[in-house]
Amino acid sequence: MEGPNLELNPSAISGDPTQRIVSPERYLPLIKKKYSLSQKRLKKQAITPSSRPEKKSPTIKIPVFESPKVVPMAKYHSPSPNPQDRLDFFESFKNLSKYTQRNKYQKLQNSPKLAYLEDLEKNNLNPKPFGMINNGLENVIDLHFLSIGDSYAHAFSEGLKHFKSLERLNLKSNRLSEKGFYMILSNLENHPVRYLSLNDNILGERSFDCILSILKSSKPYLKHLNLENTRIPAGGVVALAGVLCSNQSLTFLSLAKNNLNAGPCKALKEMLQNNNTLKKLDLHWNCIRSEGAVLIFEGLTENKSLKALDLSWNSIGCSKDLSFMNRISENLSKQTYLEHLDLSHSYISLSECEILQKGLENNHTLLGFHIAGNPCFVDSKGFLVIDPDRKPEEGHFFKRIIGPQQHMKTSKTNCWICEGWKEVTFIWKMKFANGDPAFLHLECDNYQPELMICENDTFKLTRAVPQGQIKFFFSHFSEATVSQDYNTETLKFPYELEANYWEGFVVPLKMVIFNTLNSEKDPQYFSQISEAKPRIKSMVYIPPEEDLERIPWSIPISLFKDYRFIDQTLLTDCFEFDWNISRLSNLIKIPLQQSQIKEFLHEHYESIYYTYKTLSSLGGSEIFSIGSNVLTDFLNECKLIDDLFGPSDIGVNWNACITPKEKGQIYNPGNGLVRYEFLEILVRIAYDRYVRNKICGNILDATRKMFLDYLIPIMKNYDTSIWRNGEYLCEDVDLVFKAYKIILDQVYKKYSGKKTLPGQKVFMCMEEFRDFCRDAKLENERCTAREIDLAFSLAMMCQADELYKKRHIEMSYVEFLEAFARVCAASGNVRRYPKNEKDQIKEFYVNASVSKVHQIIEDAMPNLLMLCPQSLREMFVFPTAETYKKMMYRKSTKS
Repeated sequence: MEGPNLELNPSAISGDPTQRIVSPERYLPLIKKKYSLSQKRLKKQAITPSSRPEKKSPTIKIPVFESPKVVPMAKYHSPSPNPQDRLDFFESFKNLSKYTQRNKYQKLQNSPKLAYLEDLEKNNLNPKPFGMINNGLENVIDLHFLSIGDSYAHAFSEGLKHFKSLERLNLKSNRLSEKGFYMILSNLENHPVRYLSLNDNILGERSFDCILSILKSSKPYLKHLNLENTRIPAGGVVALAGVLCSNQSLTFLSLAKNNLNAGPCKALKEMLQNNNTLKKLDLHWNCIRSEGAVLIFEGLTENKSLKALDLSWNSIGCSKDLSFMNRISENLSKQTYLEHLDLSHSYISLSECEILQKGLENNHTLLGFHIAGNPCFVDSKGFLVIDPDRKPEEGHFFKRIIGPQQHMKTSKTNCWICEGWKEVTFIWKMKFANGDPAFLHLECDNYQPELMICENDTFKLTRAVPQGQIKFFFSHFSEATVSQDYNTETLKFPYELEANYWEGFVVPLKMVIFNTLNSEKDPQYFSQISEAKPRIKSMVYIPPEEDLERIPWSIPISLFKDYRFIDQTLLTDCFEFDWNISRLSNLIKIPLQQSQIKEFLHEHYESIYYTYKTLSSLGGSEIFSIGSNVLTDFLNECKLIDDLFGPSDIGVNWNACITPKEKGQIYNPGNGLVRYEFLEILVRIAYDRYVRNKICGNILDATRKMFLDYLIPIMKNYDTSIWRNGEYLCEDVDLVFKAYKIILDQVYKKYSGKKTLPGQKVFMCMEEFRDFCRDAKLENERCTAREIDLAFSLAMMCQADELYKKRHIEMSYVEFLEAFARVCAASGNVRRYPKNEKDQIKEFYVNASVSKVHQIIEDAMPNLLMLCPQSLREMFVFPTAETYKKMMYRKSTKS
């Protein structure tokens, strides 16, 4: 703050009033060159050509002793005066003799700055501003970290004598000892000092007496006293506590880092019992053990003013005698005024944490509790949670509950005060609640459910939550959902958790969409904490006993009901179609043998059919047929290619069968074997292998021998109906399809209709199914394009006519379900269930099969959800074990 301009008439010095006013620089004594050079350099910085003043009669600008700007305590750097302030300071030192003569002649009192500079000159000390020339409040001096030392303390004290009204003085870390402190503090008794920070210096007996005198004055002003790391002896603390018993002004006291032990704690106890103004007491990093801590907490029982107490980094838990912790816990349970407590890094053991836990349960006024560095933590409701696996590194960053923070990175402490928690009343309106419970899931609770209060189908719950954005959702009887009354946020991947609703009822949940509230964007929802109290136990829902009965499951009530399964009638139709259109009647001339071979082939046609379904899908074409390479591999597998029947023989029979018997077979590609041609070539191979080589006398015996000895054992491995009947057609797969039916409907709708003609029923072609599997991320190293085509083929229902009609390549919805399930089974990505989830589902699946297909299908559903419209992604709620239970059980109809 700039002082007033005082004009100095040089004639007052010379005694000649007629003498013309000249520049006072002519009267200046010679000073050291380094000050002149620095002065010139500062002039260049401070005066630019545009701001150069006009030449007038020279005047001497004498600033008053200026206090520095108030700097936040968190910023530990020296104040940086601007160049003009530094210029004025050194100019004052340069003109010091003239100012002194002027004041002596006019009988003026020296300003604080002049008194300071005079003492520096008297003691031959270099002039150092120490940040005192900064613009700022005239009642504040902040000299922290300037290291003025005892040598400059005397000059500084001389300046204080001429200071009018000093209210704040910060001397942190200034290398002051007893001598320097006494010179400064002895001049403070006449000042209304309210803030005094002396930490990180050395206090002696005389300087400490000055502090006591300030506190014992008839009109005490001091409110903030910081004596951290000042090496106060135990006797000094006892004396200070005695003075504070009757002091009515001090609200903050720091005695941290002074190696205090149990001795002064008795005096502190008495002080706490009698003082009614102190609000914050900092005792961190001392040697206070269990017995000393007990004395302090006993003093708190009769104190109604203290709001914050810092006892971190002491040895409170070192004692093997648990009676001390029992007394501390008992006093905490009775405490109703303390709001902020820090016991971080206090060597508290597991057993002592359990004792402390019980005492805190009855305290509902302690809003902020810090316990970092001990085997426990504080949850979002303020409860102390025992955690023997707590890692030490989790306490490396922690917040001081008293004083500024010295680092930017902070830990998550769930302290309602440090983190500025606010109060929010969550409201969820739900029609037709019918007395069923509703739960709130907050992010700060790790989304664990908390029962809400119901009032006329409106559920409410008031909670304290941290500032910033919070995520939450609601659930009704374990069915999670979001409210339309709040903003929403959709995650890219689902969040999985285990929700513990009540004892013995743990439900796995998957959430993609959350409600959100932001303290900055939605301030209308946030208010100061009044109704919400820490450590209030949540209400517990006790479900009524229900008499349930199992719903019988069967194919007609499942999603598989529209699938036309293979039976003997359908197989006969297929066989007759293939026999009539083949050339087998021309190949077999004898009617008796013809009828016998037909009967034999009809008997084993099911194996032939399933083998063809598998082999025909391996060609990669949308029109199914068996290529020459696939046929050769199959014959090698059956060990039919040897000296009796070689590759050249395959070519002869291939050419005899590949040409269509009739024209117009639009779904016969002509370069591969369709179903009837596969049947025909097998009979031809039997004839060439056995009859031509005179092993069998006729084609009937040859066909029987080849089928029974070579083909049927291998064809049994191609029977895919075993997987359908054993793994797929079961209740657990049906339940998963029903639970996710809305997703499956949307996906089928999206990936079908590309080749559907107008007026035709929508179907999915192989190209669309391939696109679906790729987009749903079902394709991997185990499930390649070959397995996807195979799943498409095997899922299609049996059609007698595959030559003139294309129904066998047009996938309906029910066929899509099986093809999707087959792809999931081929990919083999069995989900790793969270703890207890598998047992929970198993409990509901009373007659569940050993199939894992339903688990793999359910695990793939989040990927399918990402293929759905945005509206569905936002509103869809993943099913839970309770969802499946409702589909499997109903209320008993028995009386």
